Amino acid sequence: MLVQLFFPCHVGSVMKRVSTHPMPRLAVLALCAAGLRPDAANATDWLHFSGDISVGANSIQDNAFMSRIDAMLTFTLFDIADSPVAFEFGTFGYYYKGDRPHETYAAFVYDDRFRLGVVKPAYDQVLISPFDFTAASIAETRAEYTRARATTEALRFNSVPVGVSYGETTGDMRWAVSLLDASDGNFRSASAAAEWQAQAVTLAAAIEGVWDPKDDFDGINAKIGARWQEGRLDIGAAFLHPDANQRPDAVAFDVNYNAWRALTLSGFGEVTRGSTTSAYGLAARYDFQDRSDVTFAVTDTKTDEEVHFTYTRRY
Repeated sequence: MLVQLFFPCHVGSVMKRVSTHPMPRLAVLALCAAGLRPDAANATDWLHFSGDISVGANSIQDNAFMSRIDAMLTFTLFDIADSPVAFEFGTFGYYYKGDRPHETYAAFVYDDRFRLGVVKPAYDQVLISPFDFTAASIAETRAEYTRARATTEALRFNSVPVGVSYGETTGDMRWAVSLLDASDGNFRSASAAAEWQAQAVTLAAAIEGVWDPKDDFDGINAKIGARWQEGRLDIGAAFLHPDANQRPDAVAFDVNYNAWRALTLSGFGEVTRGSTTSAYGLAARYDFQDRSDVTFAVTDTKTDEEVHFTYTRRY
């Protein structure tokens, strides 16, 4: 969908290592966090896993299989002033033959609002690409259109942005801000995002400013969009300005129709300025077991037409 809602060990050295070798290092972090929890045996009270995992196949000859992971594991450690202190780690990325562009997160959390460490940028919390859950192989190549510079630098160059974030939900409004610095990536970023929902309409916007280490301004990423849901119809549209990611402006859209029970038919795309890098898709999604679905999609990226089959599990 276009809008997605949103230690006994040496933590600093571990966080740097997980940025390049996520899966083995996540196990290390889990052990570190568990060592801080006196009642670790009672995992159901203090351990929480959230996010989504997709696995799929497509018709790309040299990249026939693709996995997409956007998940977080959170350990509640103790309470301060009746508010929980936790440690969370997770990853966002794509995994396929020969490569695994990803970002790994590891941060301390207070009251589920304040975060310190390798945190998710606020920019990534709204208006995600419609290709993410239908054609991961396309979403990976087009991440710069909807993802923060802090994320795409990690995906492409293994940069490790460290910083702080704050998020809050007030009534129908959900918002977040973040400040990040990546010394190995030679950039700094500040981003903010907000989403407001009222009955059938959802409005969302995000902005990210990017600077180099000498504080010379490097550009802005921005996006603004809306979603309308009524009955069986769900329509979303957004304007994308990924200037700091050195991509042309684009308009993203998705139209979804619940044709029969758990079956939803979709049309979606990202139309770029001049249409030289535009991409389009059609998909059929079948939902089952409340949190799982399978999707069959066909995409056109102006240079290739591809077929995708994806299974997604949400937590």
